[in-house]
Amino acid sequence: MRSLLLPPLIIALAVAATAPPATAATRGATRTTTIVVAADGTGDHATVQEAVDAVPSGNRRPVTILVRKGTYRQQVVIPADKPHISLVGDTRDPREVVLTFDASASTQKPDGSGTYGTSGSASYTINAPDFTARNLTFENAYDEAAHGNSQAVAVKTAGDRQVYDNVRFIGDQDTLYANTATAETTARQYFTDCYVEGDVDFIFGRATAVFDHCLIKGKTRGSADNNGYVTAASTELGNPYGFLIYRSHLTSDAPARTFHLGRPWPAGGSATARGQVLVRESWLGQQIKDAPWTDMSGLNWRDARLSEYLNHGPGAAVNDDRPQLGRREAAAFTPRRYLAGSDGWNPVRGHRDTPRETGREVLPRDDGWASATTGTTGGSAARPEDVHVVRTRAELVAALGDPADNTPRIVYVKGAIDAHTDDDGTPLTCDDYAVDGYSAPAYLAAYDPAVWGRTSVPSGPLEEARKASYAKMAEHVTIRVGSNVTLIGLGRDAALKSFGVRVSDADNVIVRNLTITDTSDCFPQWDPTDGADGNWNASFDNVEVSGSTHVWLDHNTLNDGDSPDSGQPSYFGRPYQVHDGLLDVVRGSNYVTLSWNHLSEHDKVTLIGNTDDPARYGEQDKLKVTVHHNYFEGLGQRTPRVRFGQVHVYNNYYTGGDTHGYSIGVGFGSQVYAESNAFEGIEASKVLSVFKGTAITARNNLVDGAPADLVAAYNAANGASIGSDAGWTPSLFTRVQPPQALHALVPARAGAGRLR
Repeated sequence: MRSLLLPPLIIALAVAATAPPATAATRGATRTTTIVVAADGTGDHATVQEAVDAVPSGNRRPVTILVRKGTYRQQVVIPADKPHISLVGDTRDPREVVLTFDASASTQKPDGSGTYGTSGSASYTINAPDFTARNLTFENAYDEAAHGNSQAVAVKTAGDRQVYDNVRFIGDQDTLYANTATAETTARQYFTDCYVEGDVDFIFGRATAVFDHCLIKGKTRGSADNNGYVTAASTELGNPYGFLIYRSHLTSDAPARTFHLGRPWPAGGSATARGQVLVRESWLGQQIKDAPWTDMSGLNWRDARLSEYLNHGPGAAVNDDRPQLGRREAAAFTPRRYLAGSDGWNPVRGHRDTPRETGREVLPRDDGWASATTGTTGGSAARPEDVHVVRTRAELVAALGDPADNTPRIVYVKGAIDAHTDDDGTPLTCDDYAVDGYSAPAYLAAYDPAVWGRTSVPSGPLEEARKASYAKMAEHVTIRVGSNVTLIGLGRDAALKSFGVRVSDADNVIVRNLTITDTSDCFPQWDPTDGADGNWNASFDNVEVSGSTHVWLDHNTLNDGDSPDSGQPSYFGRPYQVHDGLLDVVRGSNYVTLSWNHLSEHDKVTLIGNTDDPARYGEQDKLKVTVHHNYFEGLGQRTPRVRFGQVHVYNNYYTGGDTHGYSIGVGFGSQVYAESNAFEGIEASKVLSVFKGTAITARNNLVDGAPADLVAAYNAANGASIGSDAGWTPSLFTRVQPPQALHALVPARAGAGRLR
């Protein structure tokens, strides 16, 4: 009988399949066989299924199927009798290796035998135990818009001890079917640093599955009230562990309050399926409904096991429709407890609290109000494809994206970027924003008090033209920073020139190491009724934090650059004011830390709180802000001026100048705690100013190197009796420095380019 000559690869795999199990003595010598898949024919196989077929049944040694960059369209099955396979993309970017197919449950099979059905629609069916996937994308490319809504599975998993690391799962309905071989068996599956997107029930099944530090995106279906369901767990009652979504981000492009966290699925009509889902310590976007769980197929969600624990973000809430685990209960529902089983399996990765690169650094524990509750992590969870380095305005706008898209991202600014440039980089001037016949000379002529008078604000065609011109400019120079973003400068020369940076209605934002300069208004308004002599009013802040929570601004330099107030002309006997605030925290913002910033060359610096009306923005119990180790150099006023908020002002260094009016403004309802600050060139009686406030705690402050009682100095100079107890004591702060050291320490370390 003639012998068959087998390729060396098949011989090696056959030997691996029949070799005895590794022992303690031989385990270190176990070798991994690598099979290369390349669509261009340069590998061992051109398709993934061919590579899987080359692995013998009963395989007992590690086999890596390495897939080179490209898109591979094919349905693939990895059977249960082929364990120990690792399916790995050839690059760290999972977008570069795409494993796809486009069948749906309703799609007719090519052989005419009927439709695929839900399970049959899977692009990949992975039944093997001890399987790993890494650095690739699984996709079901079925087009709902073209062919109608239908289940279309990207991956169906059924094997035990499976790991998915840096893997993307792309689809619409039923994207990821995390399942078991039978209702009586358990399958544990660990998804780490993953990305899953879909709309209806897009994580579903009866597996025990942990999603650890993943990005889970609900896609809009265009509905105003119901865009879908993240989970549809069918966990059997005998299994305490179903789906755990842990320290992940749930984002969406859907409107607010239109997405469910999930519903329990009685798979196959099972009478013993009671889905178990826990979403814990995760960031929930605005899309999550206030009542996020709902019924399915006759099974009441309250009869299932659906709960949350310590979530945060605009979609997080605690109410009667959102069951919460207690602290003791939560100890039994950790990633390790879910996955341990009877064999002690523990694939759980250790995620660094302080990542290696500066863009992934998070606010340290106890560093002011922004560290309260869930802390501030910005874009530290960004996937590689959401980390950008930008050098132009167009790149910056594209990298920041839609503020409503809560996808974690890191945006590094390289060099100086000027807002007054178009998409091609051509410089723009104020004239390029002027519309409807606006010109500064015409405006001055029309509203000269000698012509217009002093009893009413400007109106008419030129005032409307000014407003329209301002709106055009604002649209171009304003950048909006959304939730889960870190905006950070690379090096000492990173700058945003003439931009208005807006952190509006966002949560979890970090802005660091940037010079933000020369934010001036080309179209200030003249208001003859503002004060005794009238005033020019501008409408741009360098940075405005508005209606936002958990914001950290650190090591930034803010000033007026080439357009200082001192260089502006006077019209109608009043300074032509082209600047508003340098750094304002307004409209009910909360949990903000401002640290190690350098602010200079400005009059109205930092306003905390908009109005004395507590009902307008609901600010009475908000505006919790920490201001520490900032260098306030030669400023006019508002460093800061506070309404309502519990504001801790400590270890800041202040210098006076010709334009200084006051430093800390004690406004209506404010609770300012000012300690261990150093003031130089500022009279003790002019550190404070009172705007309907009643008390401030001021302790251990220095004025020109000598201890000073700021409250007593103000009261003596003004015949006032402001109280000296703000009514609270800060508990979230880093070590307080002796104020004697601040004159050297703070100028040396505050501002852009000084991160250490």
